[in-house]
Amino acid sequence: MSALHSNQGELPSRLEKSEINDLPLIRFHGSIQVAEDKKSFQKFVNQLSKQKVLGFDIECKPNFKRGPNNPPALIQLATADQAFLFRLYPVMKLGPLIDILENPDIIKTGVAIKDDAYNLKKIEEFTPGGFEDLAPLAQSLKIEQTGLRNLTAIFFSQRLSKSAQLSNWQKSPLSPSQQTYAATDAWISRELYLIMKARLAASSSDAEESIPEGE
Repeated sequence: MSALHSNQGELPSRLEKSEINDLPLIRFHGSIQVAEDKKSFQKFVNQLSKQKVLGFDIECKPNFKRGPNNPPALIQLATADQAFLFRLYPVMKLGPLIDILENPDIIKTGVAIKDDAYNLKKIEEFTPGGFEDLAPLAQSLKIEQTGLRNLTAIFFSQRLSKSAQLSNWQKSPLSPSQQTYAATDAWISRELYLIMKARLAASSSDAEESIPEGE
């Protein structure tokens, strides 16, 4: 995979929609693995259990009528170069994934992550551990827009596609475009987390260096 280059220097606090629409599309070019049964769930969970930071997202089949929202149909977890798509529909069990979701030593990061965890608990009860939302990190860096598409544009000057967002996530098999969309959202969440944490660490270091000795 080619390296993802972040913007250097001062960042804009927000971007207009027209500015984002002019940016080049970004997509995940790594390996995408789809888990659809207990055996593949366990195999991929074993691989992910060694990771320290995972990009995280879920997808639900959209509901275009009044009534309750559909439950999550997919969980995406991504490393630097691999994305794992765990299909929850139609079995509707988290199974071995609970080990990852409850582990406080494995950071799971994304946008609106508390809502995602709440929706997953409707499928199977668990105690979330190690979840970190990107929004507070962005706000600490004085970024006003905290949606995933906006953050991708602000930090990487690239545009996140939302073309598959309202597609049927319960259908089988998932189309190549759905797989790429799902993988990209989780992967870019991890990249954003790492770059924001690095910027916050750098600004903290700069602030310490600026304090005169003796104070």
